[in-house]
Amino acid sequence: MYPLAVLAGRVKPTAFARAAPPAQAVAASTQSSLASLPPMLAGAEKLAVAPAVSSVVLPLAVALFRIAAPASIVIVTLAMARMNGIEVGPATLAVVALLATVNTLVIVGLPNQVTFFAADAPPAIAAGVPIELLPLLLAVDTIPGIFYTVSNVTADLALTSVVGRDSARHEAS
Repeated sequence: MYPLAVLAGRVKPTAFARAAPPAQAVAASTQSSLASLPPMLAGAEKLAVAPAVSSVVLPLAVALFRIAAPASIVIVTLAMARMNGIEVGPATLAVVALLATVNTLVIVGLPNQVTFFAADAPPAIAAGVPIELLPLLLAVDTIPGIFYTVSNVTADLALTSVVGRDSARHEAS
């Protein structure tokens, strides 16, 4: 996400490296993109993104743009399939990926422990994978959840820098 902010958002690498860590720290400690929203807004301000832009883009990004979620849902489904000796073919994998993507749009940006079953059960069921192992996987999901949330928050801030890259210039006009 740093290259996205630097290349597409035209943000200096050092500026993004200073703006992102407070939101990333909250993301790592809470595993909640929603809790990271205030430091993301402050980070966007440090990046000279107009408040009119960041106050719209960041809440929408928190609600809809969870870049790590589809991959994590697919991985959980494939892990449970493997543990149950179930072969997941390409067509089924495509359905799982589609459901995982749709799920990320309808499930709120709360810690993964809150949304884990709602996000991961439908794709697993669609793949014919028993979901009895979901509680076990939830127990070990804390560590990956930290990285998912930090990735999501970093992506949200990078996306905001891209959308708002010309906002400082437009405000000055």
